[in-house]
Amino acid sequence: MTDTYRFLAIDLGAESGRGELVTLHDGRVTLEELHRFANRPVKMLGTLHWDIPSLLAEVLSTIRCCRERGIKLDGIGMDTWGVDFGLIGSDGALLGNPVHYRDGRTENIHEYSDPIMPREEIFAATGYEPWPLASLFQLLAMRRDKSPLLDIAETFLNIPDLFNYLLTGIRRSDRSIANTSNLMGTDCQWAEEIIRRFDLPRGMFPEMIEPASVLGPLLPDVAASTGAGEVPVIVSAGHDTSAAAAAIPAEGENWAFISCGTWSIPGCMIERPIATPRCSQLGFTNEYTIGGWYLARNVSGLWPVQELRRKWDRPDDPWDYARIVAEASSASDAPLMDVADESLLLPEDMEDALVALVRKGGRDAPKSRGQLLRGTLESLALEYSRRIRAMSELTGKTFGKIHIVGGGIKNELLCQFTAEACGIAVHASADQCSALGNALGQALALGILKDPGEIRRVVRASFQAHTYEPREQSAWDAKREKYARITGE
Repeated sequence: MTDTYRFLAIDLGAESGRGELVTLHDGRVTLEELHRFANRPVKMLGTLHWDIPSLLAEVLSTIRCCRERGIKLDGIGMDTWGVDFGLIGSDGALLGNPVHYRDGRTENIHEYSDPIMPREEIFAATGYEPWPLASLFQLLAMRRDKSPLLDIAETFLNIPDLFNYLLTGIRRSDRSIANTSNLMGTDCQWAEEIIRRFDLPRGMFPEMIEPASVLGPLLPDVAASTGAGEVPVIVSAGHDTSAAAAAIPAEGENWAFISCGTWSIPGCMIERPIATPRCSQLGFTNEYTIGGWYLARNVSGLWPVQELRRKWDRPDDPWDYARIVAEASSASDAPLMDVADESLLLPEDMEDALVALVRKGGRDAPKSRGQLLRGTLESLALEYSRRIRAMSELTGKTFGKIHIVGGGIKNELLCQFTAEACGIAVHASADQCSALGNALGQALALGILKDPGEIRRVVRASFQAHTYEPREQSAWDAKREKYARITGE
């Protein structure tokens, strides 16, 4: 692999988007951020929408950056958040701006859906958690509210598929993002029984396509306006979490991963979906990526710490992340709290919410900010441990390594706490796995890489891993027991 290949990985997050130029040469990759832009939802007439025209303009600007710098691309790929979608009419037009998953239209939706098809049956059919935000329940809210769009929609496209359509004119559904809809069965096809039971228009669900597949060329006007030429658009792994899962720099078997950022996702690869009642009870979901299925669960990440920093950071008293780690490191006797508690999802004041959880657990309020920070990070590591043990129960695997990827690898204290809490060595290396999985999935689609394992090998070769070994196990045994009592485990 001595040739040089250049891929544009466009990664759209709920708050911002970015275009990463990923260069593959001699079995290694480098990344360069070309363009970063805000993602600003808009509330119109009481409904929260994504501003798709604005986002498309930024995507086109990102592609145009390559022309301006004389970069010839070998491929373009999109990855985004899950569950949301756009509807296309018979004339090919987008039927309104897609609705944001935080809009209130799916509130109490299960009161409408459960009598038609219970959530237990939906999980058994799809292996995906039937949470109210999923595409299925957004569609049902439209049905319940008698939206006329369902009657005139010709095609349903999740967000990355929608952008691929706007770039190429081709309508396909990538399995990695369709999986987040609660409409893809464990057989990797549209869940016909769910569609039938809920009386959804079957014809609007397009042909499915495997992640790491070439979709087609840019539309002529897009190619001309961006100067990109005949570069192919590639369905890599449209769901950002699945793109990250594809690029975990692991080898062998019996390893788990934690994608750690604002939120965290512990997971592991599995041969087939685990769609059992116990899996649902433990809060895990089955997701699809390049090369197959993985088990995953959303848990709290660095969100509480980010919110504390936002509250405390002032020009005359700065709280950067270096200070946060230093204060937490020097604190002792930190109180634990249930970081999975729903009160932390969107509190008015994160500090007050954390202190309330400490008191709920039977401890006095922290005596310092450092003590609160340390308690939060230790509790997060213990929550990871709790979920890793649950994955062992579901899969029968004993994990010998944990790979942490994402922005959380920069918090060395959290990485060390995770090794202690789990009693397993933690390897921290790549912090931009979504972009890496996106770009290297493009390389796989083009035949430059030969199999999904090569994606992991390239990432291993490109980034040096820092290993954190568990040390103080007797002290952490006691903390695990205390956290289990706090969480009612």
